[in-house]
Amino acid sequence: MPIRRRAPLLALLAAGLLVLAAAGFFLLRPRGPAPLARRPVLFVGWDGADWQLLDDYLAAGQMPNLASLIREGRSGILTTIHPPLSPLVWTTMMTGVGPLDHGILDFTRFNPQTGAREPITSAERRAPAIWTMASSAGRTVAVLGLWATWPAEPVAGLLVSDRLFSFQYGETAPPPGAVYPPAEEGWARAGLTAAENRVDWQALRAYLPWLDEAAYRRLLSARDPYAQPASALRRILVETAVYHRLATGWLGRHQPDLAIVYFQGSDAVGHVFAPYAPPRQPSIAAADFARYSGVPRAYFAELDRLLGEYRRIAARSGAVLLLASDHGFRWKEGRPEQLASAAAATAGRWHRDEGIYVLWGPGIAAQKERSRGSVRQVCATLLALLGMPPGEGLLGPPLPGAPAAEGPPVRYAAHFRPAAAAAAGAAGGTAEEDVAKLRALGYVGAAEPPRRTAGGGDRGDPSDPGDDPTRTAGSYNNAGLILREEGRAAEAKAAFEKALALDAANASALWNLSDLLSTSDPDRADGLLLHAIQAGLPEGTERLVARVNARRLAGDIDRCLKLLDGGVAARPEQPQLWLLRGRFRVERQNCRGALADFERAQALAPANPLAYGSSALARLCLGDREGAARDLRRSLALDPNQPEVRRTLDQIGTEK
Repeated sequence: MPIRRRAPLLALLAAGLLVLAAAGFFLLRPRGPAPLARRPVLFVGWDGADWQLLDDYLAAGQMPNLASLIREGRSGILTTIHPPLSPLVWTTMMTGVGPLDHGILDFTRFNPQTGAREPITSAERRAPAIWTMASSAGRTVAVLGLWATWPAEPVAGLLVSDRLFSFQYGETAPPPGAVYPPAEEGWARAGLTAAENRVDWQALRAYLPWLDEAAYRRLLSARDPYAQPASALRRILVETAVYHRLATGWLGRHQPDLAIVYFQGSDAVGHVFAPYAPPRQPSIAAADFARYSGVPRAYFAELDRLLGEYRRIAARSGAVLLLASDHGFRWKEGRPEQLASAAAATAGRWHRDEGIYVLWGPGIAAQKERSRGSVRQVCATLLALLGMPPGEGLLGPPLPGAPAAEGPPVRYAAHFRPAAAAAAGAAGGTAEEDVAKLRALGYVGAAEPPRRTAGGGDRGDPSDPGDDPTRTAGSYNNAGLILREEGRAAEAKAAFEKALALDAANASALWNLSDLLSTSDPDRADGLLLHAIQAGLPEGTERLVARVNARRLAGDIDRCLKLLDGGVAARPEQPQLWLLRGRFRVERQNCRGALADFERAQALAPANPLAYGSSALARLCLGDREGAARDLRRSLALDPNQPEVRRTLDQIGTEK
C-alpha cells in the first residue's frame, strides 16, 4: 500500500475506535487471549426442564426433535446448586463461579437511588459472563432473554436482555437499555409487538379449545394476568414467541460464534400448570382438570418444535447445539396443589436438584447412557466448545461428552468491567409491574417489603453481611444458605441475622437461622421457628413436629411441651399439633389436659381415627373405661384395620 494512502485510512480507523469508546465497548481495553480454532456454539436454555416429565413425553413420541438429538448425541443430568433459584443458577452457569463470587443472590434488588424493589439487574454481577469472555477474545455473540442482563452490556454482537419482556407484567413498553447495540432496539421492539399480535385468540385456543372470544378479550384487560391460568398462559406464550422470533431472525442474518437463547416458560408453565397435570389431584376440581391438564404437554411439544428449528440452524452453520436447564421441577411427587401464588416463601420449594443437558453436533460422539454433570460445568463446557482456553479460577471441567479444554488457563476477569447501573427511573413504570409478576409466581414473598427501610452503605463482598443499599433480605438469606453448605457457620449466621434486620418477618430466614441454632441455642431456635410459622413458613407444622421429635429423642420433654404450646397458639387449626401435645401430656399424667387436646383434634378432624384412639388413652388415664370404649369403637368404625385398637377394646371388657 502506498504511504500516501495510509493517513486517511488510519484516520478513519481512529474515528471508528472513538465511536466504540464513546459507546463504552470493552474491546478497546486490553484484549484477551487470541482465539483458537472456530467452533460455533448454539446454546438453548429451558428453565426448570426435568427428565421426569420429558421422559414421559419422549416415550409417547411427543418430542421427536429432542428424541433425535438424544439418539444422535450425548445427554445427561445436571445437578443444580443450592438454593436452586433461577437467577443464581443461570448466572453460575454463564460465569463459571458461584453466587458468592458473581453476586447475583436474589430475584430482586433495591434501587440504590430510590430504594424501591426491582428485578435484579446486570449491575449486580461482579464476574464476566461467557458472552463477555467470548467478546474479549474476538468472538461474536448473540444473547437473548437471560436473567439479570438489563441494562444490556456491550458485546461483540447482540444482547437482548430479560427486560424486553421476561418480567413484564402488563402491556407496558420495555425500559431503555433493553438491547445492545442501541441501534437494534427498534428492531427488537417491533419483534415484541409482532409476537404479542401473533399470540391471539386462535393461538390460545390451540391450548385451551374451550376458550371463547369474549373470555379471551377479558384476559387482555386483566390487571393480574397471573391470577388465573388462561391469562398466565398467554403471557408465557408471548414471552416464548418474542425471544424465539428475535433469535431466529438474527441467526438467519448472522452467524455468531456463540448464540444463547433462553426460555423461562418451561419453568413458568410448571408453577402455573403442574397442579392441573395428570393424574388429577384431589385438590383440583374435575372441571379445572379438564380445562388445563393438556397445557404442559402442548407447551413442551411447542418447545420441541422450536428445538427442531435450532437444530437446523446449528446444522447449517456447523455449530454444536447444547440444550440445558438450571434445575428440575416437581411435576410428580410433591408438586404444587394449586396455582402458584405469593404464599410460597420461595420458588425453590417446587424445584428439583436434577436438570437436563443434551450435546449434539460436530465432534460429539453418540452415547446411549445418560451422563452426570453439574451446572457449575456449563461455562467451562462453552469455553471448550468454542475452542477457547479454560478460565483461571472458573469451575469445571467441561461436561461429559464435550471436548477437553486446551491451553493454559486465562484470567478472563482481567478484561471485565461490571455493567453500568441504569439511571434512576430508567425502568419507568415497569419495575413495579415486574416485581408483581415475580410475586405472583412465588419468586417474591407476599410480605416482603416493596422498599428498603434500613440505611444504605457501600457495596462489598456478597458473602459479607455488611450493609449494602441494593441487597434484599432474600439476598442475605440465600448467601447464608450457601455459606452454611460450605461449612462457614459463623458467616452463615451473620448473613441470616442481616436478612432479619432488613425483614424481621422473612419466614425463610427465620427458619434457616432457627435450623442453624437448633443445638447451640435451642431456646432462640425454637422462638425463631414459631415466628417463622406465624410468618407463613411453608410446611411449618411439619418442621415443628420434626423439631419436637428431635428434642424428644434427646430426652428434653419440657422443651417439647413448650414448643408445642407455642405451636398450637400459632396454628390452632392444625389437628396434628393438638394430637402431639396431648400425647406428651398423657406421658406427664396430665390426663385432663390431654383429653382436652384430643377433643380439640376431633373437632378439627372428625374423620381421623387417631384422634379417637388417642382420646381413649386419656379417658383410661382418668379411669373412664366406658368413655374409652366408646372412643375406641368410633376409631374402629372409621378404620377397622387397627388390630392394636381392637385388642385394647377387648381388654377393657366393657359392654357395647
